[in-house]
Amino acid sequence: MENLSAFVSQHSALLQNINLKNEMGTSNKPPKLLRMEDYPSWNDKFETYVQALNYETWTAVEEEYIIPKDENGSNYRLSQIADNDKNQFLREKKMLNLFQQAIKAEIFQLLKHNGSCYSIWQALLNKDRGNPDMRKSKMALLKKELDIFTVVKGETFEQLVERYCHLVNEMKRLGIDKPDYEYIGKLDDALPEEWNTFIMIQQSNHVAYA
Repeated sequence: MENLSAFVSQHSALLQNINLKNEMGTSNKPPKLLRMEDYPSWNDKFETYVQALNYETWTAVEEEYIIPKDENGSNYRLSQIADNDKNQFLREKKMLNLFQQAIKAEIFQLLKHNGSCYSIWQALLNKDRGNPDMRKSKMALLKKELDIFTVVKGETFEQLVERYCHLVNEMKRLGIDKPDYEYIGKLDDALPEEWNTFIMIQQSNHVAYA
């Protein structure tokens, strides 16, 4: 029984380590997108990873580049690319390699793109947002959630702010733009009266240390 318990414990620790590496990436492997549900958090980690690795490579998702094809419809090899085009060609290939490492094959196969890294990045964004009807419905739901946002019984100030920031980030990710003062005002309205003293103290401390 003790041996079995030790094995389970060791196995569990190994799985946790693998999951952490998949989520955060390693020095030679980008963060892994295993489920579309994880896209919002993966998006930021992957962008940071690639930019830290080589910002020039990251520009492949910011401006579309289509690798030239020969008369048979096959992509050109590096030896066939004009000298003034080789940097873009290499940038595209490096970024494509990172995508292939980072995105689970089953997800990659369902993306609608034209083969360029720019179109792959946009396809991921569109897949996360859903079709227009789904996106419209989700946007309406988030707006309603903002309208009725309030503190939950037993919730700490930190938990409330964390929950509110998640809601605001979701809205901004879907393109719902509101002035910052509206977001701040709504959070202020959600706070219970008994927290006013706490907020005033925090504001005083902020001013004192500014």
